[in-house]
Amino acid sequence: MHQHFNISPEEGKRAKWPHEIFLINLIFNHIFVFCATVAVFGTFPLLAALVPVVSFSIIGYILIKARQVAASDESWFVKAHWQIAAGRNRLFMLLLTVTCVVSVGGLWLSKMLGWAKIPTIALIAGVGLLPFMVVLLVLIVLGNESVFMARDGKLPKRFLEQNPDMQAAAQ
Repeated sequence: MHQHFNISPEEGKRAKWPHEIFLINLIFNHIFVFCATVAVFGTFPLLAALVPVVSFSIIGYILIKARQVAASDESWFVKAHWQIAAGRNRLFMLLLTVTCVVSVGGLWLSKMLGWAKIPTIALIAGVGLLPFMVVLLVLIVLGNESVFMARDGKLPKRFLEQNPDMQAAAQ
């Protein structure tokens, strides 16, 4: 399931960094900040836009940094973990985009059709936010596992099979 490599503690710290940034985005931004914006949504409705704006900024940072690390003289192990984090960020960016479109589109559509507020919110939450929260939970678990794998000098065998260049660098 996982393949172990002998790495230095410093290399493990550098390999953990992209996963830690990813987890900060997921846990702090999408759970804590989102809850805070929902609490004040009636007074400051545009504050809810803060969550996706911050998230897309963090995702952009990770994707740009992953490209920079790939072109640098960083170790292959650290590069591999940046690639793993970048892949998960691409998936999350797609998920976040779909959720934003469903939420904003649902609100717009409900206003156009004159739907009542409570059924509209229930529909948007069920169609857009519930699947988002389930995938968010899965990504938090995967991100947390990746932090420990990076620290312990491990990579998923599946990642190595899908990236033969990394497998060659590992040997």
